[in-house]
Amino acid sequence: MKSKNCCWIILLIEIFVGIPAFAVEDKIEEIIELCDFKVPPFVAHANASFSVIYSMDINPNGVPININNVSTSTISKALSNEPFIECFQKWRLPPFYEKVEVYLYWKHAVGWTSVSLIGKNLFAVGVFNKAGR
Repeated sequence: MKSKNCCWIILLIEIFVGIPAFAVEDKIEEIIELCDFKVPPFVAHANASFSVIYSMDINPNGVPININNVSTSTISKALSNEPFIECFQKWRLPPFYEKVEVYLYWKHAVGWTSVSLIGKNLFAVGVFNKAGR
């Protein structure tokens, strides 16, 4: 059963494929479900804005594997990795992305606001349609 607080994000991903003498641009619309990433009350009520960064490999079936928190901020390191990893493991991405970094942004007094996916042949930015705490 999906949570009522679950956030959806629509990413418009631009893929640039290099071909000799010219480049082809294709657009692929993907829907990625972002889970309800709860934060502890001390974070939600703190005067803090921060990002959480995860790196992952994409296997040949499009499943994220080797998911690691590579954040450097003290707050993002204090958050539990389990909810993020469990959510990312449900994603399916084209395997030619190979390696992806996911940047999630928390804004003080708002909650989760946006996400960026960056990797080989990939740069996508999306906004939460409903900021979640």
